[in-house]
Amino acid sequence: MFLMWIIPLVLIGLVVYGLSGNNPARAFQSASNRTCPQCNQAMQHDWKNCPHCGQTL
Repeated sequence: MFLMWIIPLVLIGLVVYGLSGNNPARAFQSASNRTCPQCNQAMQHDWKNCPHCGQTL
Protein backbone atom coordinates (compact mmCIF):
# COMPACT_ATOMS: atom_id res chain seq x y z
CA MET A 1 0.00 0.00 0.00
CA PHE A 2 2.84 2.41 0.85
CA LEU A 3 4.56 1.78 -2.50
CA MET A 4 1.45 2.89 -4.32
CA TRP A 5 2.14 6.52 -3.25
CA ILE A 6 5.89 6.53 -3.92
CA ILE A 7 5.69 6.19 -7.71
CA PRO A 8 3.42 9.24 -8.31
CA LEU A 9 5.48 11.34 -5.88
CA VAL A 10 8.71 10.40 -7.64
CA LEU A 11 7.19 11.21 -11.03
CA ILE A 12 5.95 14.60 -9.81
CA GLY A 13 9.36 15.29 -8.31
CA LEU A 14 11.10 14.45 -11.58
CA VAL A 15 8.78 16.73 -13.54
CA VAL A 16 9.36 19.62 -11.13
CA TYR A 17 13.12 19.03 -11.20
CA GLY A 18 13.17 18.94 -15.01
CA LEU A 19 11.15 22.13 -15.33
CA SER A 20 13.14 24.05 -12.75
CA GLY A 21 16.47 23.60 -14.55
CA ASN A 22 15.27 24.95 -17.88
CA ASN A 23 14.80 28.56 -18.82
CA PRO A 24 12.42 28.59 -21.82
CA ALA A 25 12.67 32.36 -22.25
CA ARG A 26 16.38 32.12 -23.11
CA ALA A 27 15.78 29.38 -25.68
CA PHE A 28 13.52 31.62 -27.78
CA GLN A 29 15.73 34.73 -27.80
CA SER A 30 17.24 35.66 -31.14
CA ALA A 31 20.89 34.78 -31.69
CA SER A 32 21.97 38.41 -31.57
CA ASN A 33 20.28 39.00 -28.18
CA ARG A 34 21.30 35.76 -26.48
CA THR A 35 24.32 36.03 -24.20
CA CYS A 36 26.05 33.75 -21.75
CA PRO A 37 24.77 34.32 -18.20
CA GLN A 38 28.29 33.97 -16.80
CA CYS A 39 30.58 35.90 -19.18
CA ASN A 40 28.02 37.92 -21.23
CA GLN A 41 29.53 36.87 -24.56
CA ALA A 42 27.25 36.59 -27.61
CA MET A 43 25.80 33.12 -28.12
CA GLN A 44 24.08 31.24 -30.93
CA HIS A 45 20.63 29.81 -30.24
CA ASP A 46 21.68 26.18 -30.77
CA TRP A 47 24.73 26.19 -28.46
CA LYS A 48 24.49 24.06 -25.32
CA ASN A 49 27.73 25.34 -23.72
CA CYS A 50 29.52 28.66 -23.91
CA PRO A 51 32.78 28.27 -25.92
CA HIS A 52 34.34 31.16 -23.99
CA CYS A 53 33.85 30.05 -20.37
CA GLY A 54 32.26 26.58 -20.61
CA GLN A 55 29.01 27.54 -18.84
CA THR A 56 26.14 25.13 -19.51
CA LEU A 57 23.25 27.01 -21.08
